[in-house]
Amino acid sequence: MFFAPNQTIVRRDIHRDGVIGSAETARVVRDDAEALLTWTGDGSECMFRTTLTGESIRKLTVAERDRTPSMLRPRPWERTGVLMRTEPDTDHSVWWFFEGTEFLGWYVNLESAGRRWSGGMDIQDHALDIWVEPDLTWSWKDEDELADRIGHPAYWTEQEAVRIRETGERLIPAIEAGRYPFDGYLTDFRPEPDWKPTTLPPGWDARI
Repeated sequence: MFFAPNQTIVRRDIHRDGVIGSAETARVVRDDAEALLTWTGDGSECMFRTTLTGESIRKLTVAERDRTPSMLRPRPWERTGVLMRTEPDTDHSVWWFFEGTEFLGWYVNLESAGRRWSGGMDIQDHALDIWVEPDLTWSWKDEDELADRIGHPAYWTEQEAVRIRETGERLIPAIEAGRYPFDGYLTDFRPEPDWKPTTLPPGWDARI
């Protein structure tokens, strides 16, 4: 199943217990056997999990989340635009961040292999990520979150956490050498002038 160019889809982070952690809308740029390429522009509709009074739970520990009622709340994607490239059966995606026409850097999002459905793509975000500057210097992100979630039934075991980090480590030689896709590919991407921010489609929260 391939998505049509310009189709609006939803990229959802689904925990193992079935809870939707977040959902971002995206415009399909290209979709084929090689990869799904999408664009989420400034102002595009998203859903992020917050406390009942609207505070983000992003930095809460797992123990704090377990005792804090939460809900999905609409919030637009702000300031940047992001091009996301997801290959089939791959445990990461690569994101290109832009502010206006300026390329800000790459974000390697470690995640489960994507599962497609009629409305979009579901993954389980693996917390640990890599940020890569345009000059190819890089740094780990959210190592504390990876460690904090070990052993929780909604996340991963200690052995799975080791494999998650190994996924990132396998990509570091390509980053440091400036090999594809860190070789300038797509860093000159520009959205079409008539592209509007994407909006949540009906059924975005469907259980599948």
